[in-house]
Amino acid sequence: MTESRLARHPTDSQDLYFFHSYAQLPGLAPGLRAPGERQEEFHNLLGQFVLQLTTHEGTTPIGFLDKRMPLGGAWEKHLKEALATCRVFLPVYSPRYFASHWCGIEFDGFMRRQAEHHRSERYTVSAIVPVLWTSPGRILLPEVVQPFQYHSLDLGDDYRNMGLLGLREAGKWRDYRRTVWRIAERIVDVAAASRLKSCDVKLFDDLRNVFAPGTQGGS
Repeated sequence: MTESRLARHPTDSQDLYFFHSYAQLPGLAPGLRAPGERQEEFHNLLGQFVLQLTTHEGTTPIGFLDKRMPLGGAWEKHLKEALATCRVFLPVYSPRYFASHWCGIEFDGFMRRQAEHHRSERYTVSAIVPVLWTSPGRILLPEVVQPFQYHSLDLGDDYRNMGLLGLREAGKWRDYRRTVWRIAERIVDVAAASRLKSCDVKLFDDLRNVFAPGTQGGS
């Protein structure tokens, strides 16, 4: 990322750059949601890299990750505010992701916000940046997510074949960190290109799980 590109975005200081949408692992107390050690590790590294690529002051979170928050009114309010203001939506694809009711709701919310933005700004790019957590061969993509490209050549063949978790568990630390760095670059570039407007949280009053069979994506 060049200095000239950073210089064009002097208002980055406290922006919420990305919303980390993930599937929780089983074994938690009922009504509790938490990211798991590997997801949190990825989130922290990604946040460090996005900080390096922007002018964000770092005194507020640069990315949203709900950590051990009970499901309920306060959690829903916090989540909707993040969906309404983040610059990029980062869904972390895995078999569990597309089986998750809450992930389907989060995806619906961001698609609604993006559709609202495109009604007045028709030629901006999508602000959805998918991440492969596991091998794509283990994931059945619902129709609603298929328009969103999850791989590019600069992310490498090992990532495309194994996903981020696969790289990490295989001990491919250099490839893992390089891939996370490139995802961070992608987040910053997409945020700049899309310039997504914040929305009123009332847009999210009737969110639904768009991954459920027979459900069409919201707009």
